Amino acid sequence: MPAGTYNVTIIAVDKFGNAAKDESKKITIRDPRDLNGNGIEDSLEEQKAKDLKVIVLHEDDLKGNLTGVGSSLEKRFKVLPGSAMTVSSDNLEKIAKTDGVRGVYTDQKLTVLSAASMSSPNPGPSIIDDPREISGPKGEGVTVALIDTGADADHEALSRKIVAFQDFVNNQTEPYDDNGHGTHCASLIAGDLGMGVAPGAELVVIKVMDRDGACYLSDALKALDWCLDNRDRYGIKIISFSVGGEGPSDGASLLDEACDRMVEEGLTMCVAAGNSGPSPSSIVMPGGAEKVITIGAIDRTGLIFEQSSRGPTLTGEIKPDLVTLGVDVPSALAGSKNGLSSVSGTSMAVPQVSGASAVLLEANPELQPADIKRLLLKTADELGQEGKDNLYGYGALNLTRALKSINAPKEELYPPDLVDVRLNRDEATEGEPVMVEAQASGEIKSLNTKIIGPDRNLEIPMDDLDGNGIYSARWETSFWTAGDYKISVDLVGGFGEMESIAVPFRLLER
Repeated sequence: MPAGTYNVTIIAVDKFGNAAKDESKKITIRDPRDLNGNGIEDSLEEQKAKDLKVIVLHEDDLKGNLTGVGSSLEKRFKVLPGSAMTVSSDNLEKIAKTDGVRGVYTDQKLTVLSAASMSSPNPGPSIIDDPREISGPKGEGVTVALIDTGADADHEALSRKIVAFQDFVNNQTEPYDDNGHGTHCASLIAGDLGMGVAPGAELVVIKVMDRDGACYLSDALKALDWCLDNRDRYGIKIISFSVGGEGPSDGASLLDEACDRMVEEGLTMCVAAGNSGPSPSSIVMPGGAEKVITIGAIDRTGLIFEQSSRGPTLTGEIKPDLVTLGVDVPSALAGSKNGLSSVSGTSMAVPQVSGASAVLLEANPELQPADIKRLLLKTADELGQEGKDNLYGYGALNLTRALKSINAPKEELYPPDLVDVRLNRDEATEGEPVMVEAQASGEIKSLNTKIIGPDRNLEIPMDDLDGNGIYSARWETSFWTAGDYKISVDLVGGFGEMESIAVPFRLLER
């Protein structure tokens, strides 16, 4: 539930069916980034400067004139309803109080997530499944968008791989890479010469990181918007995002929210856990986002890369989701025709999972982001302690096993299923309770009943008290308005799957 103050209605019903209600209560939900509730991120209030880079979340039909309070409007976003601005700290309060503004937040710095490279790579043998060495699909017909420092299209590994290039840094039209990070990652996704996991895939390269491998959150949001606007034109299905915060996240971020929304739009988001380990709770944004695939790094013996960020997130979620090779990984060297460099970091693990996702989509183009996430995680080679953990997640990527599971899935790989929804009555008189039952199976994160009425809505959590796959909720209809209703049961699976069944209902006057 978004931050704000909400009215609370308490209804009490005795054993004879008499009901009473109390509407005098209120509850305030604080944004963890704005604990004093004044609409300004707490860290911003400590800064005193004339030129603060901020992101202002606001309604689409903003009523107030933000430029009228001394701000400079620079970018407007779609993936999040808001704008990037440069403002004076003296104007933060005025902006926060403008009609339609939801909050003012820091436009944070982001960086590429790789460590030092070596000019003469000589990797040892791998004892884990190397996704670049599988036989079978190669990602044909799948387009992956890489948000990074660009890519060197003149390298032989990337010849004719890049079908589109967008430069938000220097506004160039031809692909280039003045840092090298993007070239390395692009080749791990789709490079020839044995470098890429999905050499049959096509690449869309969006340059938002400068020659130092840095950008702002607003730049990343603009790149995500571009992907949404151009997804149909280029057939974008996957986004590879080896970019993150400069240090461990201090809670849910705007970038986390934006990346989750991209998944909701049907795009698979592969992001880095970060290189802020080995301390616990060192995941960097957007690695804490719930619906993305968050990836950590291991070496060829299956040991965790020392700097690979660990979970849990500050909300208690287990992260990363899985790990793969990220130590001394050879790939294309920018500025050379066919040279290699060896680089370490969670940045190197992300493009391999992006390539693996492309391979799965060639094998089954109907897969949704939640299906890809479930397949990759449930077929991973377990490392460390039994079960998922905050070091390795579900374990090491095993693309060979994931491919086999598409055509011959094991029972535990099936998605959750919302089988049926039933009411104890199709219509009721005001004051009569309504029982909602839903039959569901599989790995379920939540199941909720939504009462959608003529003048208000209600969401009721459902419980499976007997452990028999039958979930129930009770709706007390006292003080509800007579009329036609829709009762919807919404399922959220353990990997982000979503299903919904709605049934009609009529409430009659007493």
